Amino acid sequence: MGFLSEGLLYICYAFLMGTLIVQLVPATAKPNLRIPRQAVLWSIVGTMLLAFAPLLQIIMRFGPGIGYGKAISTVLFSFKEGKAYLLVFGLCLLLLLTFLLVKNALQDKKILYPSLLIVLCIIGTFGYVSHVGAIGGIGGAVIQFTHMLAMAVWTGILFSVAWFTAEARHWERFLKWFTPVSIACVVLILVSGLLTMTYTVPEYINSWILPYGQALLMKHLLFVPIIIFGFCNGFLIRSKMELKQGFAVIPWLKAETILILFVFLFTALMSQEAPPHAVAETLQYNDPSAVFMALHPEASVPLQWQFSFPAAALTVLALIVLAGMVYSFVNRRSRPGMTLLIGFVFVITAYGALMLSVQ
Repeated sequence: MGFLSEGLLYICYAFLMGTLIVQLVPATAKPNLRIPRQAVLWSIVGTMLLAFAPLLQIIMRFGPGIGYGKAISTVLFSFKEGKAYLLVFGLCLLLLLTFLLVKNALQDKKILYPSLLIVLCIIGTFGYVSHVGAIGGIGGAVIQFTHMLAMAVWTGILFSVAWFTAEARHWERFLKWFTPVSIACVVLILVSGLLTMTYTVPEYINSWILPYGQALLMKHLLFVPIIIFGFCNGFLIRSKMELKQGFAVIPWLKAETILILFVFLFTALMSQEAPPHAVAETLQYNDPSAVFMALHPEASVPLQWQFSFPAAALTVLALIVLAGMVYSFVNRRSRPGMTLLIGFVFVITAYGALMLSVQ
């Protein structure tokens, strides 16, 4: 269940980052938000506890052999990851005490700005001890930090607004600043993600034979309907609000956040697998993906592209489904749940097309 704790960790620090940012935005440039103080406190506590999960796995591995007391002290005070966790724990404790002692901390800019700096340091620490940081040095750590920061800013604001808006007023003013911020974050995520892949998965197509590659592919495919939702929620929604008085925008944001949760899930699954720097070598120590082998029992690396009518048909179907996703939004009787379902159908059909295109 390590992937579950990892996924929840992403949600905690993203929500924390997003909440701090939106609280700094003037009231006239955002919807009426009611973010419970308890939600912020739990996100801080969650970050403290969930960040310890990877260390707990190491401790449980070495504990039976050297004793759990020694395993804990060794991991915390000798391992790079342990020292980083102590820093994260200290920073989270400082945040927690601040929000416990200052009742109106969410409204006090003198508290919000230092808190935002602390969260930046926490994310920077995660980037420093990441796998990319370990193999890429400072350059790798900066790339991972950029990736995580852009993700936290974009999705954190989205989570805060989607799930804690009491009244969707000042929406045009909100979109005026959030749309360019989200575009910038998505660009940074894409660029830093591609740079990260040069470290972790240089053989992208071949990696599909492994669980890590399968999770990465699903993450990429999910990103497509997320971009569609972002385009609709950032641009097309303006015309819908003009045509229909009292148009409910929040359910559409919630639908987008559900897709993002699945991205977090597959990202967390990747964290539990060995990054395939060399796929053939990784296969010597790790089992291939059960799903991939079910489709290609005789497969071996390097994988080759092949044309097949089923793959071509699924490709065309995936493109039609994608177009249908946009149409379902502009349709006057559109429902966010239906558009979300169409997004998942695209992911499934596109995945099938790609899996049938290699051998």
